[in-house]
Amino acid sequence: MKNSMTWKYVFLSKAVINWAEAVGLLFGDQWIRQLLNLKPLVNPEYLHMFIVLIFIFGIGYWWVGNDLSRQDIVKLGICAQSSVFPVLAYHTAIGNLHPLYLVPGAIDLVFSILFGLFLYSYNEAKPALE
Repeated sequence: MKNSMTWKYVFLSKAVINWAEAVGLLFGDQWIRQLLNLKPLVNPEYLHMFIVLIFIFGIGYWWVGNDLSRQDIVKLGICAQSSVFPVLAYHTAIGNLHPLYLVPGAIDLVFSILFGLFLYSYNEAKPALE
């Protein structure tokens, strides 16, 4: 596999991004909502569950960054990250979310594509089984 150090840092970077997003949402959601003139959440426990998942996926990306053979975590990450943007886009389109919320969704979509490229390059580099 070419550029294994590059891929290592892609995964470690995504882990740090996830952790920063989780902490930012945990402590900044109310402030962000006030800044964007949005109503406070009715059920903040759903936000907290989402924050925990963001953080846990960050742990998974850290593990992959330290062991690039952890393909199942990468596949799960692709599924999870690919689903974030359509959900945010839908809720933006129907007026439930401010368009600013599409930014982290777009970041996840980009990383999902990068992770797909990683899987492709990783599997191309494997010797063929005979």
